[in-house]
Amino acid sequence: MRADLSLNRTGWLYKLDYRKIILIAFLARFIFAAMYDSYVSVTRNEALAPDGTFYSVRGRYIALLLNGYDPKSFTKDMVPPDWHSQYILQDAIKTEGGRIPLRRDESTIFTYIIGAIYFIFGYFPLGVRVFNIVLSIGSTYLLFLVARRHFGDLVANLFLLIALFLPSQFVYSLTLTRDFIRMFVVSLTLWVIYGKKS
Repeated sequence: MRADLSLNRTGWLYKLDYRKIILIAFLARFIFAAMYDSYVSVTRNEALAPDGTFYSVRGRYIALLLNGYDPKSFTKDMVPPDWHSQYILQDAIKTEGGRIPLRRDESTIFTYIIGAIYFIFGYFPLGVRVFNIVLSIGSTYLLFLVARRHFGDLVANLFLLIALFLPSQFVYSLTLTRDFIRMFVVSLTLWVIYGKKS
């Protein structure tokens, strides 16, 4: 018996509602992000991406400065409890001298974003995780629009399913890493060049 590999068996891909798929992907990632954030707050172990602790502490430093605190007057509840985070905060205070960093590299921009989230919501790593999830899904959506314009609905819908639920991308979007800013900028550039209708 031969398997039918014709395009007739993929008819459901043409009828795929991309809005529902994106919503399902966001909700699934949000649930896993909340579970992972609980794990990190209990164990103090950023297991998926250890550099997330660095960005989180640096963002916390920026938020405290935006709130008007003097680095010499940080109280005990402002200082992270584990020695690794305390070291990162002390290094930030020593390196920056109690000022907001003025460099314009990618990691500093990401710590500004974390600082803004912590300034608005308080110390809230889940908010940064949701920010990364939105950037990841936004990047996928922009590339979906490019694929739909140039390759048709079947290829675009297949790409959307694979990209949104690819385990490595799914799990990595739960972390506190700066890579999603770069990915979003590249996707936005591709969409501006190739995705807009002329």
